Amino acid sequence: MIVGVVGAGAMGRGIAQVSAAAGHDVLLFDMNQDAVSSALASISDSLARAVARGRVTAADRDATISRIRGAESIDAFSDCGLVIEAVVERLDVKRSVFAQLESVVAPDAILASNTSSLSIASICSELTSRERLIGLHFFNPVPAMALVEIVPSPYTSDRILGRARQFVDSIGKTGVTVLDSPGFLVNLAGRAYVTEALAILQDGIATIEQIDRIAKENLGFALGPFELMDLTGLDVNYPVSANLFEHNFGDARLRSTWYHRYLHDAGLLGRKSGRGFYDYTTETTTTDAARLESGAVTVAVAGDHNGRLAELCERAGIRTVPREDADLILIAPLGNDCSHTAQALGIDPKRTVGIDFFLADAPVQILMVGPGVSSEHVTALTAQLTALGDVEVIRDSPGFIAQRLLAAVVNLASEIAQRGIATPGDIDTAVKLGLRYPYGPLEWGDRVGLQTIATILSGMYATSADQRYTTSAWLRRRATAGLSALTPDFS
Repeated sequence: MIVGVVGAGAMGRGIAQVSAAAGHDVLLFDMNQDAVSSALASISDSLARAVARGRVTAADRDATISRIRGAESIDAFSDCGLVIEAVVERLDVKRSVFAQLESVVAPDAILASNTSSLSIASICSELTSRERLIGLHFFNPVPAMALVEIVPSPYTSDRILGRARQFVDSIGKTGVTVLDSPGFLVNLAGRAYVTEALAILQDGIATIEQIDRIAKENLGFALGPFELMDLTGLDVNYPVSANLFEHNFGDARLRSTWYHRYLHDAGLLGRKSGRGFYDYTTETTTTDAARLESGAVTVAVAGDHNGRLAELCERAGIRTVPREDADLILIAPLGNDCSHTAQALGIDPKRTVGIDFFLADAPVQILMVGPGVSSEHVTALTAQLTALGDVEVIRDSPGFIAQRLLAAVVNLASEIAQRGIATPGDIDTAVKLGLRYPYGPLEWGDRVGLQTIATILSGMYATSADQRYTTSAWLRRRATAGLSALTPDFS
């Protein structure tokens, strides 16, 4: 099959490369013919590097390059069985491209858009043959990313959908079928991680560095949320976040913060501009942490996990005493903060410190401290706990940091399943391949326990009264029934 690609930017040339590598002849067109020449040179360079690394043979490189030709006009696409549009994200431009293509290609040719933010139904609304347009959303860089979102509109025929799936299979990609809805699947699912981190920062609970560290070391993300936003660029992730919030009619689970917009509007876009959440213009130096002097702090334990708290104190050499005699009272709240937990337990909030037991064997211990607690006593406790590993101290917050981040990720994925945007299995597949999370979000919910996630969300909602922490009905029903988050609805 001859594959046509309209648009010779990063996405277009990547699609051309993987299509040709799979044995398809490719025609590449761009209104700027210099862009086509540049794309062909870039593909050649990319394949040369792959040969040098032993990933492809020289013969395969030559065969791939020989299958890609530049086209001088869209009229050259008359023999294409599939044409993929990868032009600027403007509805008027995409509609114009497909109007031209419809008059050129054969009646049974597939028309596909690589859009990441526009609805397929709106793109095809002015076509005569709307049934043959479908979304094929690739991810950047195309040669390295295994996922393609396959997005039929209400008009797309089953035949076109089946052929689109066959094409995705033929180029060695994993295709997931997704409802034509704002953000499709991956862009929507990815909002939870970054916007919850932004909310934690806005609440003054922890620093950017602390949030990133806990996300990476305790949850296993490859990049912290702020590192990730700086890498993709705030010129990309802020507009996407704002667009999805607007097009989901103000769903609080998708809400960003003023500081996100502030950096965007200030041109502090991350790595590409030298500054974003981090400053890349100055060389960072690492220094040894200041030595914490251990005083004669005494601790009592309270609430759930009494046995585990007592064991922790014993391993760290911390002396435990009756509550009335203790300098500090140690608790391990789930989805709640120290202040409210202390009130519920009838203990002194000015002596109460929380420790996060959410994840077993977390590399970094997290201490949560409310207002009025003695800094001298907290410093002494921190010093003693460092005998067991690294410690981060944060301010009082319902859900610490790891609890909040993971609960948000699982909750939004559950809502995506509830809305029927994709099957539960495809949600996990897409997030692992498209966002490179260590686990699929629904699988992750099962691993830590859906009832645990529901408890975190309920506690956060009770403390904050923020609709952001409304538990998805999908998650709540399965937690109540003791079912996996991957359990499909009745049909």
